[in-house]
Amino acid sequence: MKHLLLIFSLIALHLHADESKHRIIGLSEPSREADLREQVKTMPEVELAAFNFDTAEVTFRYDVAKLITNYNAKKPPSPEAITKRLEDLLRAASNGAFILAPLTTLPADKLQKLEIQCGLLDCKGCRYGAYIAVAKLDGVEHATVNEHALLTVLIDPAKTNREALEAALKKARVELKPL
Repeated sequence: MKHLLLIFSLIALHLHADESKHRIIGLSEPSREADLREQVKTMPEVELAAFNFDTAEVTFRYDVAKLITNYNAKKPPSPEAITKRLEDLLRAASNGAFILAPLTTLPADKLQKLEIQCGLLDCKGCRYGAYIAVAKLDGVEHATVNEHALLTVLIDPAKTNREALEAALKKARVELKPL
């Protein structure tokens, strides 16, 4: 009987839940998925409904009435207000390691893939530092860095280029190596 009540409670939550999809900055490498999942668990009333590392997109599920302080059903919050609240919760939960970004609007075939070989990045923190140096740049749609210090970036070529990425890496004191 307890299991049946739990199942009905979960179904009711999902029936009344709202969802929104966002791009996440902070997913520098596949192992960061586990970190993100742990951080989201600490966010009250928010669930990670879907996750796609290849696009750095997540879908959050929540009850907007519980998510938004002073919720008023007669005047529902705007999507921007909901995004702001989710952003605030995620930043606080992760100490700024994960932040929300607008979804990519450019079709995949219009994105340009660049690879930049970095010097020694022997720990997760070093790799994250190289990643974040480029991930927040305008025109960067997705970036990853692997354990071999290879930074892979998908960019909007109308907004940025290899030279801008390399300049940002050098400013962050990341050594660059030829491919």
